[in-house]
Amino acid sequence: MAKRVRPAATPAGDAYDAAVHYLAGRPHTVAEIHRHLRSKKFDADTIDHAIDRLRAQRYVDDEAFARWWVAQRERFKPRGDRALRTELAQKGVARDVVDVVLGERAPDADVEQARRALSRPLTRWADMPDAERKRKIHAYLAARGFDYDTIDEVTRREVTDE
Repeated sequence: MAKRVRPAATPAGDAYDAAVHYLAGRPHTVAEIHRHLRSKKFDADTIDHAIDRLRAQRYVDDEAFARWWVAQRERFKPRGDRALRTELAQKGVARDVVDVVLGERAPDADVEQARRALSRPLTRWADMPDAERKRKIHAYLAARGFDYDTIDEVTRREVTDE
């Protein structure tokens, strides 16, 4: 039986394979892939070639990533626009792309997300005096990136509805 000879690997092919493997877990931005490949000691030209190949095959798209990230946050871990902007910026998504993606959200999306974020802690705070519960709600939502208008609206609803 003849032994199969594998062709010699090229650095660009190795970088592409490493990037595809990295993308297998979840989508990533171009900046995240670049950082990952840089940590694997690939040179800049090799990384750029691998990223160009990924873009050509539509494996990487920062706008699609931003939409996915916002949808995941809305579904599992609600955050306000401020927090989403910060998270997407840290992941390397351009500001104009973030503006487009967040601009597509419904006008009352932040209020709905804030109410969803509060669903669990509100049960723990049910027996607290109104003033203390307001303070807790405010701090909780502010830490999750909701703006003050949203916080005030949700606080008014949650404290006076009961």
